[in-house]
Amino acid sequence: MSDHRDDSVPTREKVLVIGAGPAGLAAAAALRSVGLPFDLVDAGHDVGGIWNGEEGSPVWEGMHPLSSKELTQFEDLVMPASFPAFPSPEQLTKYLRAYAARHHLTEHFQPGTTVRRAVPFDDGVWQVELSTGQIGVYRAVIAATGTSSRPHLPGWARDREPTGDVRLVHARDWHGPEGLEGRSVLVVGSGQSAADIAVDAASRALEVRWSVRTGHWIVPRTIAGTPGDVAASREPAVLGALNEKVAETVVRRVAGDPAAVGLPRPAAGLLEDRVIVSDDVIGRIREGRIAPMPDVTSLDDDGTVAFADGRTWAPSVIVLATGYEDGVDALGEGVVPRTASGAPDLFLGAFPRGRDDLAVLGQVRVTGGIWPVLAQQADLAALFLRAAVDGDAAAEGFRRLRRGSDDAVPVRPASERSEGWRGRIAERLDQVQGAARRRALPPRVTEPGQLPFADREDLLARLRTVRSLFEDRADRA
Repeated sequence: MSDHRDDSVPTREKVLVIGAGPAGLAAAAALRSVGLPFDLVDAGHDVGGIWNGEEGSPVWEGMHPLSSKELTQFEDLVMPASFPAFPSPEQLTKYLRAYAARHHLTEHFQPGTTVRRAVPFDDGVWQVELSTGQIGVYRAVIAATGTSSRPHLPGWARDREPTGDVRLVHARDWHGPEGLEGRSVLVVGSGQSAADIAVDAASRALEVRWSVRTGHWIVPRTIAGTPGDVAASREPAVLGALNEKVAETVVRRVAGDPAAVGLPRPAAGLLEDRVIVSDDVIGRIREGRIAPMPDVTSLDDDGTVAFADGRTWAPSVIVLATGYEDGVDALGEGVVPRTASGAPDLFLGAFPRGRDDLAVLGQVRVTGGIWPVLAQQADLAALFLRAAVDGDAAAEGFRRLRRGSDDAVPVRPASERSEGWRGRIAERLDQVQGAARRRALPPRVTEPGQLPFADREDLLARLRTVRSLFEDRADRA
């Protein structure tokens, strides 16, 4: 237990925050701002989650964060001007520690602690057993274990342990290319992590092949001095196909055409795609240091992989950059309701319908920086819990919205909507644009159990709209 942890308030009056990564720190800061006592627990010995700089983290030394600092930083603490456009893992570690210090969170922090079980009884009553053996009763739980706590394995890799010297690892356990000299590596996955690992492995390995199921646009980290993700976020998709064709032409000239080097053709237009941000991967493919391959169909006991085109190969190392699954280990089955398709039934990606004492942050994937999404979810969770405790009318307004669909939440707060015919036109245009973006997105869930995808800007806009219910209450607090 931390020497600085505040035990002056009984747990029955506290909120338990599980995880001290970006989501957990944002939740703790939000709870502190509304005056709700809380405990913050994490398996690590310092704050930061996967960015805590400790051994065993899925972040490796040569990893390049996906999003630029402009789309990653929290609203209430900008990153230093000395940080590059794409901060290093070490810089993100320092930033998160600075965020915790700014909000005085360490006095609530219990390091080296996991939650074995969190069981809800009556509304507002959670029995929690910690790895330390402590058992306490909390008024609410905010699960903030992040999006990388439960690795997803494709069906052909489950319950497989190849014989011999073949290594089968998930991207979570990738720690860099050291020791790959003279070895062959197969990277499986269609996203950012797969591209980064393939480039990383190609710096040492004898041969690298990259199995890609779904094609994506590959954009450079900077375009005319602007971070690629920032440039993409500023491209107004509402301008239509002409605007998209211009953007695609620019990217092809600057970074290259993915299809021209043997990768699958992008499944969506550039402005709606979950792009890969990389300055190196297309160049490594052109140099022959990375060879694109089709989808994997099977894995034999001896480590031989079969591909969709009939080819086979026996690599030394297989790295599964195949994403992560939804859910929180500490919460039992049935605590978070599910839809008919099996996906978590979470309002705005965080709030179980029908429960006032639970928020599950970060149960979505987005293109671009997710930290601002986590911060908005955390703020909304804290504001709602405060309003529910106080019997504030805004809490019932939140419950009413939560009973409906996400799409029913306007993308603009009432304070930003015009009256009369102008307002109706603007609201209708918002609806049309949102529907167009969602139609253009690839499927929200690629395999059962995987974290669903959400449109980042759409989700942020709806979170801000619901947050506006509590703005007067927050000002009074």
